[in-house]
Amino acid sequence: MPGWRRRAEDVPHFIFDCDGVLVDSEPLSMRVDVAILAENGVVMSEEDAHRRFVGRTFAAMLDEMQQEFGVTFPADASAQKDLRLLKLYETDLRAVDGVESALEALGPQHFSVASNSPYERVETALRITGLTRFFGNRITTFEHVARGKPEPDVFIEAARRAGYKPEDCIVVEDSVTGVTAAHRAGCRVLGFTGTHPHPEEQAPKLVAAGARITFARMSDLPEILSERIL
Repeated sequence: MPGWRRRAEDVPHFIFDCDGVLVDSEPLSMRVDVAILAENGVVMSEEDAHRRFVGRTFAAMLDEMQQEFGVTFPADASAQKDLRLLKLYETDLRAVDGVESALEALGPQHFSVASNSPYERVETALRITGLTRFFGNRITTFEHVARGKPEPDVFIEAARRAGYKPEDCIVVEDSVTGVTAAHRAGCRVLGFTGTHPHPEEQAPKLVAAGARITFARMSDLPEILSERIL
């Protein structure tokens, strides 16, 4: 593929999504989302919430639910979500299997995070899982740009902050929303399916959204990048 022919050691920069890519946080987030929806009269399973909203901002979910069901959510709903989820993080959050060894194997590299979650939540997630050492303060979220994913802004800004053009970055994403955003930004995108409840169904969706390839085990990432002519 034109413009995709470098080994891992030659790639200038990697940008990772956080939730579902670096940390296995999506089930925790969906648990809180479903509880808040139920408290406001909207009953939905965690599986349905994951299918509909994974990769999107909490505010976007509330807006859609408000339009669909005609409910009005409390003004502090987002603050409630953050408080409840951060409490769960402290007890239940884990890094994605194989991600730490993958980052070590890819080094020395500068890595960034581009997320649709709030900055504080991403920073806390990296701290709890011991991944801060790979990213430092190179965290860009929807709070830093005009539009969150699926718009490309967060990836364009993450690349700019790192000193690179988007086309010189490889993005690892797990959601259609995120892959769409990275592809629109002009980044080269790898689709990760390892934390999705139905990886075999998710893979073609990520490819359709713009992922060059998909993979299900984070431990395979260094080998994928070193052995494939991408």
